[in-house]
Amino acid sequence: MENILFKKSYQLDSYREVNFKDLWNNNGIFSTIRVLGRPYRFVMIKQHLKNLNKSLKEIKIYKSIRLNVLNNITNNLFDNKYKYDHLLRIAVNSKLLSLSLRTRPKPKKNFIGYVVDYQRPNFKLKNLTYQKILKYICSINSKFEEIILTKKNFILEGCTTNLLLVKNKNLYMPKEGFYPGITLKFFQQHLKNKITKKDINIKELNNYDEIILVGSGKGVVSLYKIEKLKWKRKQDLFFKKLFNIYNKHLNSIKCMTNQQ
Repeated sequence: MENILFKKSYQLDSYREVNFKDLWNNNGIFSTIRVLGRPYRFVMIKQHLKNLNKSLKEIKIYKSIRLNVLNNITNNLFDNKYKYDHLLRIAVNSKLLSLSLRTRPKPKKNFIGYVVDYQRPNFKLKNLTYQKILKYICSINSKFEEIILTKKNFILEGCTTNLLLVKNKNLYMPKEGFYPGITLKFFQQHLKNKITKKDINIKELNNYDEIILVGSGKGVVSLYKIEKLKWKRKQDLFFKKLFNIYNKHLNSIKCMTNQQ
């Protein structure tokens, strides 16, 4: 059972609080943001809101969720005496803004992957039409398992993560057909041109030494094996490198918090 700290909904035009609705399966957009430290800070919040607002326009919801508005709402919901490592879900449709905060499941070692033949509808957006993905997520233990989505035997993404793969000391990501999350974009920007986009067939997966999961919830995780495909991790050198880069960024956020 998830440890939910709060669930709140607000009218989008006035931000007046109303009865909570999670908005799943609505015409809308959501984003999951990591909350860290004491006092709390949002990880990569500007990038999350930029993506969220851009996506809202694409589905013809002409309302932007601004950082000052989010801060005004959440200041009354967070306790600055509490040390956070949580996930804030922001969901927006044409009428409501919904917020919920849950404990972040800490990933365990020896992560296992399971492959399914499914591509999210309208995958370029983080849309709330998410029921099938939720069923997949509910069928596993997200602390040490991830479901990997494929289409016509080509790797796309995890249910809650993006994928980075290592072959011959080179870093690859799927070419298309998935939602590029904020954490993936962080690594693309940090590593510049060191990640190559490539169509990756599951039949060729044994040629890859590492599969790394990246996302706001899981952070950076090294996949240990995919039993169905008889794939098993050969090394974890790139995982350690990316893990250190990501943690350095998180520590800089903590330092900023402590200096305030």
